[in-house]
Amino acid sequence: MTVSVPVAQKDMLVVQNLKTYFPVRAGVFQRVVAHVKAVDDVSFTVREGETFGLVGESGCGKTTVSRTILRLIPATGGSVFFDGQDVFNLRSNELKALRRNMQIVFQDPYSSLDPRMPVGDIISEGLLIHGMKDSKQRNAIVQEMLDKVGLNPYHAHRYPHEFSGGQRQRIGIARALSLNPRFIVCDEPVSALDVSIQSQILNLLKALQREFGFSYLFVAHDLSVVEHISDRVGVMYLGKLVEVTTRESLYEEPLHPYTQALLSAIPTPNPRRRRERIVLKGEVPSPLNPPTGCRFHPRCPIAKEICSQEIPVLEEKRPEHYVACHLVDVVGKSTPVVG
Repeated sequence: MTVSVPVAQKDMLVVQNLKTYFPVRAGVFQRVVAHVKAVDDVSFTVREGETFGLVGESGCGKTTVSRTILRLIPATGGSVFFDGQDVFNLRSNELKALRRNMQIVFQDPYSSLDPRMPVGDIISEGLLIHGMKDSKQRNAIVQEMLDKVGLNPYHAHRYPHEFSGGQRQRIGIARALSLNPRFIVCDEPVSALDVSIQSQILNLLKALQREFGFSYLFVAHDLSVVEHISDRVGVMYLGKLVEVTTRESLYEEPLHPYTQALLSAIPTPNPRRRRERIVLKGEVPSPLNPPTGCRFHPRCPIAKEICSQEIPVLEEKRPEHYVACHLVDVVGKSTPVVG
């Protein structure tokens, strides 16, 4: 079932009914016998200067969404518009020009940097590809980017293996910044880092956003990290969005049972404050053979018969609060979840 998302004037990125399926082949002739529905009919927008957080359990399709948007993975269906341009229908030269405005910071700070290249060449490679032939000009930008991310000028001559994980992620951020983009995908940029370093990188990302004014699509599975950095949040489950709203609404009064269960698992820093834990039963179904109706219904503690029969539509139950659930009514009330 398709979902139409109204496009506001201030929307920079518009994702509509995005689908990404991976074929499963078998037999001597490697015929396609099935499809893994990693992303199945996902729609959302990212506004100018905001951070949109995309969260969910591992394997729910978060990273696939982000890479499909950038055309690093081919889409099966749907559309993506960036400033009114249809990203999926751009020719090679048009796509190359667009990539200056759409960059990515990868999850793994070790494998995402070429070990054979010095840091200065890693940061300036994009500049060279996009036509900046003047080496002095490139070097000046490299020095500026290193300073912006908290590294020293002499680091440009060192190799990735000489840096810690946090420093490598700073290099990855500097590489993304070098082309002065307007939109950056952060694909779990702190999940591979120590907790003490995570806060430094998150604060750096927020400071850079305030200075340059670009937008983030921040992909993560840690809801406490998303709360710290995001303006709006989309919650994914098994290839579909189940809830989209502002950060305040999501953390103060989540409406979808899956979101409620995720938030109940976040540890509280106050030992005297007790939170009722909602434990979901069973395992996440396979995207190769997803359940009928609502994909969450086999694990949902409040599921009714309609949940296994009809796919819920992502509807606005409150202002700026979209939920895909049959049991949440139009005034934003949901059946209490019993843990």
